Amino acid sequence: MFVMLFRAIKKLLWGISLFFLPAGCINNEDPAPAPPDTLYRTVLVYLGVDNNFGHEARMKIDTLWRHWRGDYYGNLLVYADAGKESVLVRIYQDSSGVNLKDTVRVYSVEDSADPAVLKRVLNEVKASWPAQGYGLVVLSHATGWLPDGTMARPRSIIDDQGKQMELRDFAAALPYKLEFILFDACLMGSVEVMYELKDKADFIVASPTEVIASTDQSKAPGFIYTGMMKHLMAPVADLKGVAKEFYDFYNNHPDGGSWRSATVTVTETAKLDTLASLSKSLLQGVDGASLVNLAEIQTYGYGNNYLYTDFGDYIRAVQPQRYDEFTNLLNQCFVYKAHTPGYYSAGNDSRDPVTPITHYSGLSIYVPQQAYTFMNGEYRKLKWVQRVLPYIP
Repeated sequence: MFVMLFRAIKKLLWGISLFFLPAGCINNEDPAPAPPDTLYRTVLVYLGVDNNFGHEARMKIDTLWRHWRGDYYGNLLVYADAGKESVLVRIYQDSSGVNLKDTVRVYSVEDSADPAVLKRVLNEVKASWPAQGYGLVVLSHATGWLPDGTMARPRSIIDDQGKQMELRDFAAALPYKLEFILFDACLMGSVEVMYELKDKADFIVASPTEVIASTDQSKAPGFIYTGMMKHLMAPVADLKGVAKEFYDFYNNHPDGGSWRSATVTVTETAKLDTLASLSKSLLQGVDGASLVNLAEIQTYGYGNNYLYTDFGDYIRAVQPQRYDEFTNLLNQCFVYKAHTPGYYSAGNDSRDPVTPITHYSGLSIYVPQQAYTFMNGEYRKLKWVQRVLPYIP
């Protein structure tokens, strides 16, 4: 996810341990949880913001705290790593109707991009705040499936002072199956990401493009945290509601221009194996980069690199006679998808930062190219590639 101010934002220095007082207290003893079979779910918001998003931690925690309601029958935990220390915060309402935010864990300096840290936090949350189901919201820099170090910015899935968590490590770190994962992060809406995580979550909310954000939360808050828990704490998590609220905010942005930029898709992962079977018949042995001009197919950034190609538009180019068959099956994988007329990319020319969207299938795909030998080698390691077996130069 990028900060969009048309100039670099200076990292804000602050002591994270001061966030939570006096509204809450530091509590190293877990309060007795409600019986797990009475709670809809426990949601963990994982803020990997030990980077130039450090300011996001306080804003997001305060927003979730202020908009919590007593009829959200579940547990909300926020892990925040903004540099000086990492904390786990519980947000809830007491018996008198007062919203509280208690710091229930204080950790020493640690790497939020370390898969072992993510796994530990998820296990702690499940052990101390059990429920019928579990959801995960991830906020950080991201580049989808791309391997560590292949781009200067943004960063794989989670970035901690330049240290990055890659997709396969993220998937391996998830210790139990989740109802949903919501990526408040750039470029995570790819078929490679969906397939790698299909056995880790029932639903995934993600954007194929960059998710814009600003220190001015009224302009660009990333996903919309003011209403997020209203949807995520419903008896059946309303992921379409979260995605639609995100899309509507940016599509109707009063400043228009670069601020009118949002793509979002809610994918039901149980449908992906059928999609993979069809995709294998369409892509096996196809050298797409030689067969078609990638510059003529819808892409989603970053800059002029053809790393994120619209999946449907690519199939239309390489297998036009089976495009309708593919599109019908792809759409069955989605609960919701939407896009603004164009998308912003920090990698674009600042004179023309918005790229028109003429074709939006819902997911992106990487088309192997001879110029990217290292990435092609890493690409072979993904479950999508091992299942679908496209041509790789």
